[in-house]
Amino acid sequence: MLGGISLLQAFQAPGEWLKGNLHTHTTNSDGRLSPEDRVAGYVQRGYDFLAFTDHNFVTRCPSNDLVTIPGSEHLIRLDYRAYHLVSLNSPPGFHLFDGLAIQESVDEVLSVGGLPIIAHPYWSGLTAAEMKDVRGCIGVEIFNASCHCGLGKGTSTVHWDDLLSAGWRGHGFAVDDSHFLTDAYGGWIMVKCPYREAGSILAAIKAGQFYASTGPEIKSVALDGIRLTVECSDAVVINFIGRASSGRRFAAADGKVLNSASFELGRELGYVRIEVTDALGRTAWTNPLYLS
Repeated sequence: MLGGISLLQAFQAPGEWLKGNLHTHTTNSDGRLSPEDRVAGYVQRGYDFLAFTDHNFVTRCPSNDLVTIPGSEHLIRLDYRAYHLVSLNSPPGFHLFDGLAIQESVDEVLSVGGLPIIAHPYWSGLTAAEMKDVRGCIGVEIFNASCHCGLGKGTSTVHWDDLLSAGWRGHGFAVDDSHFLTDAYGGWIMVKCPYREAGSILAAIKAGQFYASTGPEIKSVALDGIRLTVECSDAVVINFIGRASSGRRFAAADGKVLNSASFELGRELGYVRIEVTDALGRTAWTNPLYLS
């Protein structure tokens, strides 16, 4: 039985691909640019939507040039570490009180119609064991440009695989977490969406109808029986990732590129997700297809 069919629907359903960043800071918290300047920068680079996620503050900045999504980011302390929880679609004035546990915080976000995402677990020092029992999050940041630029701890795919192998089901997000100019425009998601408006975009995100990227384009993913095929922009490596040692790597010969790869699915995978990496080391990630 297959789950996570939205992965396939994203490439088959009608609509258009919309590019967006879901983690952005402004002068309303610890960002260096105003909301208006943030919008201008993302518009200039061809983005279709942008979520503001200032710390414990809901920034609203309507624009005629892209879809803006109100959100917020919240700190839930552990010891010297902390969970960072991003809430998409936060209502005006929403904030979390100090002292709440992570599950209480997620429940609060859900109670107001927000979509909770666990931010940058590698940078935060979180383990899969500290995340796997958190219920209600729609996913986890698997790439964070700010954490990558600042500390080299931007990629959290190992955390994602640990969670998926433990039975946790959640999407993988690439984001900027932009505070400055140097940590912007490095990670995004491509959402398949019938309408270019916030409600439609958020519904598609919740359903997992997107892929994450730092550069490559994933053009199609199709399942024929038990054979999963991906088509993409020029790549040097395509990985089909499953639990433990299952999966397969396809690598281009020297001086060549790959634009597709196929892999036969088996139950030992538990789940399968696809990674596409180009010659510059940039990667795109699909959401998982669950096998049971």
